[in-house]
Amino acid sequence: MTHKTPALALLPLLCIAPPLAAQGFEGTVTMNITSDNGNAHAMTFMLKGGKMRFDPGGGQVSVIIDPNAQRMLVIVNAQHMYMESSFADAAGALQQKVAVTDPTIVKTGKFETVAGYKCEDVTATDDDGKSVTICLSSELGGFRMPAASNPMAPQPESGWLAQLGARNFPLRVKKDGKTIMEATAIEKKSLDAGLFVAPEGYQSFAMPPMRKKPENN
Repeated sequence: MTHKTPALALLPLLCIAPPLAAQGFEGTVTMNITSDNGNAHAMTFMLKGGKMRFDPGGGQVSVIIDPNAQRMLVIVNAQHMYMESSFADAAGALQQKVAVTDPTIVKTGKFETVAGYKCEDVTATDDDGKSVTICLSSELGGFRMPAASNPMAPQPESGWLAQLGARNFPLRVKKDGKTIMEATAIEKKSLDAGLFVAPEGYQSFAMPPMRKKPENN
């Protein structure tokens, strides 16, 4: 029981909602991501067999997402512990509470090359009404944002991504004229299958149930 506290303290590092792995691509994709407050940082995703791994917090935590099984594995390396959970149920419950718009998607016919891969610009309207331009590639497979990838703060998926992400991979996303996500390097290479499972000897831990806030009478 005493080992759970340092592990749970690292869960806020999972607030970035990463893309789900492209099924037919094996290798690494490095993305430059800009948060709502304007801070930019690089994140490298490892993709293999439809699974995706990323290591936030300087490798203190590793996250592995299996979109087919709707499962997420959080590995806390310092404590040699891991937590496995499903994000499907939480995502469904969240989507029922959030009004998702049906965006109008327009192909512009303009093609670009981002990180060595060809992509086509399309425009859409995000759920908050702001304009989004997405440069989509058909060479890397699908791309989805797991709506509940962070068990502490599940987030809904944008309507445009739900429509476009099944077979296309956005290499650049501009929102309201500002670039919020862009692939800077894509390397196709073989990856060790052991990177996508819990390391041998690590112990499983469970997320404690969250307390409900008392209702005001």
